[in-house]
Amino acid sequence: MDYIDLHLHTLHSDGMLTVEELLSLVASENISCASITDHDTFDAYATAPEIAKRLGLELITGIEISSVNNGRDIHILGYFCDVQNAELLAALKIQREKRKDRVKAILEKLQKLGVNLSYEQVEERCFGASISRPHIALALMEAKYVDSFREAFERYLKEGAAAYCPPTGLSCREAISLIKKAGGLAVMAHPEYTNADELIPKLVECGIAGLEVYNYKTAKSMKKYKKFAKKYKLIETGGSDFHGIAIGLFGKQNLPYSIVEELKKKLN
Repeated sequence: MDYIDLHLHTLHSDGMLTVEELLSLVASENISCASITDHDTFDAYATAPEIAKRLGLELITGIEISSVNNGRDIHILGYFCDVQNAELLAALKIQREKRKDRVKAILEKLQKLGVNLSYEQVEERCFGASISRPHIALALMEAKYVDSFREAFERYLKEGAAAYCPPTGLSCREAISLIKKAGGLAVMAHPEYTNADELIPKLVECGIAGLEVYNYKTAKSMKKYKKFAKKYKLIETGGSDFHGIAIGLFGKQNLPYSIVEELKKKLN
């Protein structure tokens, strides 16, 4: 059986592994097809195709765009996009600038709380073009303000926490439109984590092709989102959302290649 993982991150966004390290790990599992879906950047694809070919992996181009709806993060996965599409690349560049602004705003709040971190300290933890809250969490751990990644988010960074700042950026409609214009398919990422079920019909109207049913969910949750997918005729996609901090579901989901076949059929 050929298995797949369509949600993976590298150092180019908030993952912990290089492209070579990640794809080598993928190849060591029973996975034949993968997609690197870094946040708001295609930088991994400068080297990923050549590495995947050498390792005997089928690589599907992917990205995770951090769109915004009413001040909340709604992540949209894009598959099979042209990584050289000028309109999408221009929008992603603006997205990454907004990420920097958000990090700086969070640091200002932290400073008022007596937590003195500089932007440069956070930037040192970011090895790619896409800086984000996980890099702040790592800097907080390194500076001994918190003992764990989880504590950083619980105390300071998650929605409702002391230093939280809402995101700004592309709307869901804009993100989906850009993915489609770049020749790709749009999929709503981790709907259980996003907790915005009321938004699914609107995303369908905007043109999403799939719903990430298989992620780090409970059996009850998967059943719930399978019903959503069936109701709106969406492809049930999935992946580990692997960042390299903990193995978790990586290599254990056994998602069938038939999901990729459905995506390709929809694409054509």
